Amino acid sequence: MRHFITHNRDVILTMIGIFIAIISLGFTIWQGKEQIRHNHISVEPRMNAYFSNDGRKNQWGIYIINNGMGTAFINNISVTVDGQVVKAVNDNVFVGAVKALGLDYNCFVIGGPRPNDSFKVGEEIFLIEERGTGSQCAKDKLLLKWASQQPHKLDFVIDIQSIYGDKFRYIYSLNKQTAL
Repeated sequence: MRHFITHNRDVILTMIGIFIAIISLGFTIWQGKEQIRHNHISVEPRMNAYFSNDGRKNQWGIYIINNGMGTAFINNISVTVDGQVVKAVNDNVFVGAVKALGLDYNCFVIGGPRPNDSFKVGEEIFLIEERGTGSQCAKDKLLLKWASQQPHKLDFVIDIQSIYGDKFRYIYSLNKQTAL
């Protein structure tokens, strides 16, 4: 009888040990997945574009900044004016946007990222910035401001990815970045 009790106790302790090991393994797998998820989030780029007319910084135009914790790699940029996709002029869709808006592109300096460019953390660049003088440029400057605040008039979408290859889409009219 004593042998039977000792044997059952050993079986029970073995089963408890196996159960604890299985729970520990499950916890370790979960913790590993959470660490990978955390690593991806910790280097996620966060794009924001905005219109600025800040005289203290000598800014008048549309700017974009990477407010995230990781580099943003540009995959694609598309611009629409009046709901129509704009074709690039001189390999720049923002030159095409200024032209499609009927603005004099001599009144602006036009920048913007190209596909395969990257934005480091905290980097801010101009997309369309006023630089001209004269009455035509003053009028076009106000038209750019108006168009930038009308989603049906001027909008753009930038597809980016993180260093881990996670893909995101930023939409100017919504000022929103979503995971793809």
